[in-house]
Amino acid sequence: MRTKTLLALAVLALWVCVAAPTSFAQNLITNGSFETGDFTGWSTGGNFEFTQVISGPFDEYSGAQDGEFYATMGPVGADGTLSQTLATTAGAQYNISFWFASVGDDPSDFSVTWDGTPLLSLTNPNTGANWTEYTFSATGTGSDTLTFSFRDDPAYLALDNVSVTEQTSGTSVPEPSSLLLLGTGVLGLGGIVRRKLGR
Repeated sequence: MRTKTLLALAVLALWVCVAAPTSFAQNLITNGSFETGDFTGWSTGGNFEFTQVISGPFDEYSGAQDGEFYATMGPVGADGTLSQTLATTAGAQYNISFWFASVGDDPSDFSVTWDGTPLLSLTNPNTGANWTEYTFSATGTGSDTLTFSFRDDPAYLALDNVSVTEQTSGTSVPEPSSLLLLGTGVLGLGGIVRRKLGR
C-alpha cells in the first residue's frame, strides 16, 4: 500500500512539473538595467547634458540597485528624456516598474509617461539617496512609448532596472529555482519508489 502511495505521489509531482508554465514574463524594455554600460536601446532627447551610465559610487549614490550599471541624470535648466517605444498587445495590461533614487535637490523634477499620459510627476523628489521601487499598470495599444523626463540643477537623479511586462491572468509563473526544487523532489521520490519496488 505504501509503495502505491509513493508511486502516486511521484507521478503527481512529475505531472505538476510538466504542466507548470515554462514561459516567464518577458521584459519588453531593452537594456532596462543599463548593463551595456550605455544607453543602447533608449532614445534620448531634450537637454541631455550631465546624463550618463555609470558603475560604482557616484555623487550621493553608493552604486547600482542591481547589477553593475545605472543611469544618473543632471540636466540644468531644462528636462532631458529617455524613452522606448514597445510592441505590445492592444488591450492587454502591463506592469511598469523601475527603481529611482534622489536627494531632494532644488530645483529638480522627475516624471514618467505612457503614451504621453502621466504616471508619475515629482518636484524636488527625495528618497534619501536610497533606491525606491515604483510600479504602475497601463493598457497596451499595440505600440506604446514609455518616457522618463528629468532635471536636476544642483546634482543628479538616479534610475535603474526599468521593466515593462505583460500581466498574466490566473496562474503565476514559478521561478526557475522553484522548478528546480520541485524537480529534485520528484527525483528523490522516484528513487524511494524504485528501492521499495526492488524489495
